[in-house]
Amino acid sequence: MLKNMEYKNILIKIIIFQIALSLIIFLALNLEINKINQKIIEQNTALMGRILKSNPELEGEIVDLITKEITNEDFNDGEKMLKVYGYDKNMDKSLQPILRGITPKLEIKIAFIILLSLIPLTILIRSEYKKIYGKIKEISYAAERVVDGDFSIVLKAEGEGDLNILNHSFNQMANRLKNSIEILQREKIFLKDTLSDISHQLKTPLSSLIMLNDLILQDENMEEEVQRDFLEKTSVQLDRMEWLIINLLKIARIEAGAIPFKKDKVKSMEAIEIALSTLNMNLVEKNQKVKIYGDLESSFYGDKDWTGEALINIIKNSIEHSKDGETIKIILEETPLFTSIIIKDYGEGIDKKDIPHIFERFYKVN
Repeated sequence: MLKNMEYKNILIKIIIFQIALSLIIFLALNLEINKINQKIIEQNTALMGRILKSNPELEGEIVDLITKEITNEDFNDGEKMLKVYGYDKNMDKSLQPILRGITPKLEIKIAFIILLSLIPLTILIRSEYKKIYGKIKEISYAAERVVDGDFSIVLKAEGEGDLNILNHSFNQMANRLKNSIEILQREKIFLKDTLSDISHQLKTPLSSLIMLNDLILQDENMEEEVQRDFLEKTSVQLDRMEWLIINLLKIARIEAGAIPFKKDKVKSMEAIEIALSTLNMNLVEKNQKVKIYGDLESSFYGDKDWTGEALINIIKNSIEHSKDGETIKIILEETPLFTSIIIKDYGEGIDKKDIPHIFERFYKVN
């Protein structure tokens, strides 16, 4: 509980207040005890004067009785004599001559001090709770700002205490909400861009298909050879559209984080074989070959299938931009730090001005 800053502050102030109150009551009691002491001295002095006036020979005995400790024998003798007059231990304190004027005043003073002390105690408690409610109000205001979309407020979370812990938790919550909203906004932009990409990429082959289809429909006397040529072109555009749609969906799934990538130990050749088995017909059509060099036993940690997909795109690009009959080289290398797969072709290459843009989605060179 002492780790709680608010509780600790209130406890320390109440202890200080209690010490001050105890000191005041002690001083008041000490003052009244001094008055009682004066009354006792006065009574004993008068008693001694009265007795010695009649019996001066008893001076030594009476002085010893007053100034020294009382013996049991003297007390018992005196108790028997005074009991006859109703003066004993059971006598009410209001009948005691010494206390008759002091006791009521003392009781009133102590009651007044205690009642008076409630005023600063109430002010103290109100002040501390006002601080606590002020901090709660600050948190409430910050929560309203966060609900309105303002995440600029950062509550102070210095030191220990429940309110500081609450402030820290609130700041964490606000940061998580901010991140969640930013992610949703990015996903919204991503969805917009993806739809725009799909629309843009499908527009050209779709326009070609519509044009070719209209030509075939409009010309009833079209020669068979021309019609076949148009159908072949239509088939090419349909293949392109299929390829675009498949790859656009793959990109969308990857960027949306909908694909769990594996982290297995994969042999480089296994990923390359996935790519070459898919592109074998493309190589045959252009009479091209693929030669593999380097460390054929090299391996890496990753996802075999998706690495194969990436290699398909790169090798397909090499096939399309290399002349018929040329060789595409794949070089494998494994070092203690990394594994590399280098794909090398002898096509026209990429212009230097386009190289900074090669990782932009769907960027095309001239």
